[in-house]
Amino acid sequence: MRIAKNHSVSLPVLAAAFLGGGLFVAMGVSVFGFGNGADAETRTVESAPLPDPPRNAATLEDAFTQVVERINPAVVQIRTENMPERRNPDEPRESPFRNTPFGDFFRDFEFRAPTPRTGLGSGVIIRADGHILTNNHVVEDMDALTVIAMDGEEYEATVIGADPVSDVAVIKIDADELPFVEMGDSDAVKVGQWVMAFGSPIEASLGNTVTAGIVSATGRIRGGNSMPGADAGDGPSPTYNFIQTDAAINPGNSGGPLVDLRGKLVGVNTAIITRTGGYQGIGFAIPVNTVRNVADQLMATGRVQRGKLGVSYGPASEALIETLDLPQGAAVVGSVMEGSAAEKAGIRPGDVIVRLDGKEMRNHQQLSLWIGAMKPGESVDVEVNREGETKTIRVELGGWENGDALLAGRENAPEAIENRLSDELGVTLADITPERAREAGFGEETPEGVIVTDVDPASYAAREANLRSGAVISEIDRKKVRNLKEFEAVYEDIDAGKAFIVRLRAPNGGAGVTALKKPPASDE
Repeated sequence: MRIAKNHSVSLPVLAAAFLGGGLFVAMGVSVFGFGNGADAETRTVESAPLPDPPRNAATLEDAFTQVVERINPAVVQIRTENMPERRNPDEPRESPFRNTPFGDFFRDFEFRAPTPRTGLGSGVIIRADGHILTNNHVVEDMDALTVIAMDGEEYEATVIGADPVSDVAVIKIDADELPFVEMGDSDAVKVGQWVMAFGSPIEASLGNTVTAGIVSATGRIRGGNSMPGADAGDGPSPTYNFIQTDAAINPGNSGGPLVDLRGKLVGVNTAIITRTGGYQGIGFAIPVNTVRNVADQLMATGRVQRGKLGVSYGPASEALIETLDLPQGAAVVGSVMEGSAAEKAGIRPGDVIVRLDGKEMRNHQQLSLWIGAMKPGESVDVEVNREGETKTIRVELGGWENGDALLAGRENAPEAIENRLSDELGVTLADITPERAREAGFGEETPEGVIVTDVDPASYAAREANLRSGAVISEIDRKKVRNLKEFEAVYEDIDAGKAFIVRLRAPNGGAGVTALKKPPASDE
């Protein structure tokens, strides 16, 4: 998923763009981003919480109007200003056509025009003393913030803290006894329940717009996959856990609240998937439990601390899941960072993480979300499957720093050396040479093993084992192999029809495991 910035509002199609709700206006250029939020006191805009939502149509209408009456006074519009006179007029500017269909045409032009001056977003008051929750992308790099309340009163705002990783920001205005919204529990949100979105879509004149819909899905995790053991580390990464809703969310809604029919904040409007640049029924909000964790830290210290395990990892292949009877969300450890909490606790490359504190992951990317929600110094029980045996390792987490490396598999294979394994396994293997190692991204290192030079996309190796060209196989059936001759010797001893574990090497010291399956014996 990506957040498209500096896109022209007038473009008819933004193919598969993922747009945040913040609207940035100037020179016909829009900037769209991401978001999250905060908590402190626990009382609603008026006093008692709303009753449970009614079930018949007449009283359901009353429930909607009651929520609007309670929540709208706590919803604000945020106008931002970027002062070009404070910047060097001769400094080159980023092309306003970047990442648009016109980007290539203007690629060689040098832009020195002033940067966009005004922006529009939304926010929600979360404390009576003027603390307001919004998105980081709404306030990022802005020189002046103006908050407009529902009654038209305007306030200057200052940034208390902002977190680009979660896209949460907390700002504050100088006011007292303001109406504010109570935090709910996003873990209790159910698919199909009614929710309402508030904010200022498209333009400033549409402030305090209210839309309604249902929760379309929960736990929407957006992030990338790669070869086994070659995915993102456990620190902050482009992986997000969303509430999906069909309540209309448009540019300008960023930072506005998503509430249930009890008037509780359950999420913060942040993004849409669109092919047109506008609402198409697929909107996303950051769950309030994530929001609360980040915002509390921002209000307390102005920064956010996150736990760090110290591994890079990838999804367990379907073949490995079947062979070792693993849960679908199992994560294969690709590498363990030197001096990290994981290394100190004894986690090894090739371990398969199946549970944290007894909780089974539904998706391997939940590992980064769960670890990142913890604090440095906290302890967690990490259950791993190591070569078919399960063990629990107690880890005292470290703290996250920028720069966790991504380990990537290479798709460009060197010239293939044909052998009979191509027919039986759907893979072509070769002895690894310094040249092949460099082509695969190993630099000057020549690891021991055999290199995968081609994979039949219709084979079990590709579809179930997730094997890719450029991977180096260092073990099969728990036996080390240094070359193709040793690989074939071990392979010969494997029973026909049996699945066997394969250990992989990736550049930068990465590792992983998957499973292949030897074809059953023929009846000839």
